[in-house]
Amino acid sequence: MYFCQQSKNLYNHANYLICQEFTQNQKLIKYKDLDKMLKADEEYPDYQNMPTVKSAQQILRLLDKNWKAFMVSIKDWSKHKEKYRGKPRLPKYRKKDSHYILILTNQNCKLREVKIYFSKVFQGFTITPKFTEKENFVSFQQVKLIPHKDRSA
Repeated sequence: MYFCQQSKNLYNHANYLICQEFTQNQKLIKYKDLDKMLKADEEYPDYQNMPTVKSAQQILRLLDKNWKAFMVSIKDWSKHKEKYRGKPRLPKYRKKDSHYILILTNQNCKLREVKIYFSKVFQGFTITPKFTEKENFVSFQQVKLIPHKDRSA
């Protein structure tokens, strides 16, 4: 679950940067700009600590999607307040002691026969997903590792 902690750290750090820019200048940092900023950020190595660059980019894409949804809801709220219980809130930070989803693309893990083999950083970890049993299965796009509070890893 180490990488799920790193994923949470990256999400929170990136969310902080976007939130600061939004509250101070009413502007959003776009995904591409955020990706460049965090790649070069040596003070906070959250991006570099992810298992792969693609994993880091997937987290930033999720955060970007959350902010875009927030912007759409704020715009709609300003026109149709009756549809809402209150003003939409900024995307939340993940709790300090929590974990967050880890996304690996098919470039980071390979399918051989019916097993998915993960990169070396996962020390030989493999899974046998049920979707490989389907007749029309050809390939997969990504694997999402979703941490659960009540399960040990």
